[in-house]
Amino acid sequence: PEFLESLDELQGITEEKVADVVFEIVSGLAPQIAGRQVHPLRTGTGGDDPFRIRDDGARAYRASLQVNTPSARRIHYWILPGGQVELAQVDTHDQFGV
Repeated sequence: PEFLESLDELQGITEEKVADVVFEIVSGLAPQIAGRQVHPLRTGTGGDDPFRIRDDGARAYRASLQVNTPSARRIHYWILPGGQVELAQVDTHDQFGV
Protein backbone atom coordinates (compact mmCIF):
# COMPACT_ATOMS: atom_id res chain seq x y z
CA PRO A 1 0.00 0.00 0.00
CA GLU A 2 2.86 2.45 0.69
CA PHE A 3 4.30 1.84 -2.76
CA LEU A 4 1.25 3.14 -4.64
CA GLU A 5 0.91 6.07 -2.25
CA SER A 6 4.56 7.03 -2.74
CA LEU A 7 4.13 6.75 -6.52
CA ASP A 8 1.12 9.09 -6.40
CA GLU A 9 3.10 11.65 -4.39
CA LEU A 10 6.37 11.54 -6.34
CA GLN A 11 6.83 14.00 -9.17
CA GLY A 12 9.50 14.20 -11.84
CA ILE A 13 9.16 10.69 -13.29
CA THR A 14 6.50 8.97 -15.33
CA GLU A 15 4.53 5.96 -14.16
CA GLU A 16 5.61 4.23 -17.38
CA LYS A 17 9.27 4.56 -16.40
CA VAL A 18 8.53 3.14 -12.95
CA ALA A 19 6.59 0.27 -14.54
CA ASP A 20 9.56 -0.52 -16.81
CA VAL A 21 11.93 -0.68 -13.84
CA VAL A 22 9.46 -2.74 -11.78
CA PHE A 23 9.43 -5.24 -14.65
CA GLU A 24 13.24 -5.34 -14.62
CA ILE A 25 13.21 -5.93 -10.86
CA VAL A 26 10.60 -8.70 -10.75
CA SER A 27 12.09 -10.45 -13.78
CA GLY A 28 15.57 -10.41 -12.24
CA LEU A 29 17.08 -8.21 -14.95
CA ALA A 30 17.68 -5.06 -12.87
CA PRO A 31 20.96 -6.16 -11.24
CA GLN A 32 22.41 -6.81 -14.71
CA ILE A 33 21.64 -3.29 -15.95
CA ALA A 34 24.40 -0.86 -14.97
CA GLY A 35 22.10 2.17 -14.93
CA ARG A 36 19.89 0.57 -12.27
CA GLN A 37 22.71 0.63 -9.71
CA VAL A 38 20.98 -2.08 -7.65
CA HIS A 39 22.36 -2.48 -4.15
CA PRO A 40 21.20 -3.59 -0.72
CA LEU A 41 19.93 -0.88 1.61
CA ARG A 42 21.81 -0.43 4.86
CA THR A 43 20.44 0.44 8.29
CA GLY A 44 22.27 3.78 8.15
CA THR A 45 24.27 5.95 5.78
CA GLY A 46 27.67 4.50 6.65
CA GLY A 47 29.40 1.96 4.45
CA ASP A 48 29.92 -0.28 7.47
CA ASP A 49 26.28 -0.20 8.59
CA PRO A 50 24.59 -3.60 8.32
CA PHE A 51 22.15 -4.39 5.53
CA ARG A 52 18.44 -3.99 6.29
CA ILE A 53 16.83 -7.33 6.99
CA ARG A 54 13.29 -7.66 8.34
CA ASP A 55 12.23 -10.12 11.01
CA ASP A 56 10.79 -12.36 8.27
CA GLY A 57 14.21 -12.53 6.58
CA ALA A 58 13.34 -10.17 3.69
CA ARG A 59 16.26 -8.04 2.46
CA ALA A 60 15.89 -4.39 1.42
CA TYR A 61 17.23 -3.21 -1.95
CA ARG A 62 17.39 0.03 -3.88
CA ALA A 63 17.52 0.64 -7.62
CA SER A 64 17.90 3.80 -9.67
CA LEU A 65 15.01 5.07 -11.71
CA GLN A 66 17.16 8.00 -12.87
CA VAL A 67 20.87 8.80 -12.88
CA ASN A 68 22.77 12.09 -13.19
CA THR A 69 19.61 14.02 -12.32
CA PRO A 70 19.11 16.35 -9.34
CA SER A 71 17.12 14.48 -6.67
CA ALA A 72 17.27 11.37 -8.86
CA ARG A 73 14.38 9.01 -8.20
CA ARG A 74 14.93 5.61 -6.62
CA ILE A 75 12.80 2.55 -6.01
CA HIS A 76 13.04 0.55 -2.79
CA TYR A 77 11.93 -3.05 -2.53
CA TRP A 78 12.27 -6.22 -0.49
CA ILE A 79 13.35 -9.63 -1.66
CA LEU A 80 11.62 -12.21 0.48
CA PRO A 81 13.30 -15.47 1.53
CA GLY A 82 11.42 -17.38 -1.20
CA GLY A 83 12.63 -14.95 -3.88
CA GLN A 84 9.38 -12.98 -4.26
CA VAL A 85 9.63 -9.20 -4.64
CA GLU A 86 7.68 -6.81 -2.45
CA LEU A 87 7.65 -3.21 -3.71
CA ALA A 88 8.15 -0.73 -0.88
CA GLN A 89 8.29 2.83 -2.24
CA VAL A 90 9.65 5.28 -4.78
CA ASP A 91 11.46 8.35 -3.55
CA THR A 92 14.33 10.72 -4.25
CA HIS A 93 18.02 9.90 -3.94
CA ASP A 94 18.42 11.31 -0.42
CA GLN A 95 15.50 9.42 1.10
CA PHE A 96 16.18 6.03 2.64
CA GLY A 97 12.71 4.84 3.63
CA VAL A 98 11.44 1.26 3.70
